[in-house]
Amino acid sequence: MDDNLLQQIEKARFPSPWAGSIAWAQALIQWHFILSPNAWVETEEDLGADQEELTSTVTAVLAAALHTTAIEQGLDGPGGARLLQVPLQPVIELVATPDRDVLQQAIPEGDIIWPQARELLDLLLTPKDPDGLAVQDGVIALTHRVIRAHAEHGETVGDRLRAIPDLRQAIERLASLPYPVDESEAATAAQSAGGLSPEAHRRVTESLEAHHRIQRIIGEAHPTLGRELLLMRAALHDRTVIAFADYASPEQKENARTTAQALRDQDAESGLWRGEIPPTDSQWDDLPQRYVRQEYTVYLSRTAAGLQTPALAGHLTSVHLIEVSAHHTLPAQLRHHPCGQGRHWHGYRVRIEVLAPVGLLTEDASARLRTAAAALERREGPLRGKDLDRLGGGVETGTDERWLAGWVHQWVGAQLPPGLADHLLVEVEATDLETVPAVHLGKAR
Repeated sequence: MDDNLLQQIEKARFPSPWAGSIAWAQALIQWHFILSPNAWVETEEDLGADQEELTSTVTAVLAAALHTTAIEQGLDGPGGARLLQVPLQPVIELVATPDRDVLQQAIPEGDIIWPQARELLDLLLTPKDPDGLAVQDGVIALTHRVIRAHAEHGETVGDRLRAIPDLRQAIERLASLPYPVDESEAATAAQSAGGLSPEAHRRVTESLEAHHRIQRIIGEAHPTLGRELLLMRAALHDRTVIAFADYASPEQKENARTTAQALRDQDAESGLWRGEIPPTDSQWDDLPQRYVRQEYTVYLSRTAAGLQTPALAGHLTSVHLIEVSAHHTLPAQLRHHPCGQGRHWHGYRVRIEVLAPVGLLTEDASARLRTAAAALERREGPLRGKDLDRLGGGVETGTDERWLAGWVHQWVGAQLPPGLADHLLVEVEATDLETVPAVHLGKAR
């Protein structure tokens, strides 16, 4: 345990008891958010709420309930020195049946610490329509879950805050431990190729979730994106449990196992797994998380070429190499077509590169580029095994790689954030000819 942090908690002083109530409410919420994430995800989805907005509203309710209890218990002394003694059971009762007037009275008149708190409570506790009532019910239920979870492990605010150092140490381990765990030389190689940091892993997962949500809305959800999102979620849950070790909550452990098994089941049905050992192998039965580590290792190895690396000053580059087979037909206008065939197929090697300013090639943009490249390579994607004549679009007529490079450029560019397609380069070549003729080389900017 971090004794220095514990001493800081016990000796903390604030401009007012209200300011201390806000600080300790935020700490209790952070604890719950990390160790019991499902409640937050469920509420966000049910209410269609933004995470930051939801957190602020729950904080306002909990801080007001803590301060009200401190006042009633005579624990609202100067500097909030006695706030750690506030009992949790009365707070639970206040949150279970919130009274707007009672909670708002806990906010000092002319408060400059958090002036929006009074308005947040007013909007929440005075719903004007069914949607407002649904928001009220959702927020109150979540706040109740937060404080009840703490009350199951301690009687006072201080009992729970003294667990914060342990949580902080677990978070620090999460940032320092490599993932996947070094179970093989392949895992080590994947890490050296450029594994994602926990923060980057989380941001990429959130980006994929947003991208997947948009695809579902427009009715164009790609199985490859859904699979990548599930893999990223499962790996993130697994690495969190490994880092938190004995401090991992039952919910974190259950999330890791459930998402791992979901990936295993989905891969067994779809055949999208990439590792050496199939998902149906019995060696994964006891600990399906190890299957996640295998697939995540392969994922890192396959996308190593697409990881951001320094390029021009102030720029980043992201490169993806894919191989895909498709059909094309001898164009009538190309009488000397090198293939000399009618309808036939080739294997194509496609190089997709973005060289863009740092501010433009963001984590979100990199995730979208990686997703688009993976979709092109899959059999369910828009290109593999397709008749090129029927794709439509492209920058030139004909069915050679020059046209195909243009089509890939347009399709990938449409998946990227605005402006990034201007920095996109696509090169295509046929891989199955002894001498690759010019007609099978293509480039599009």
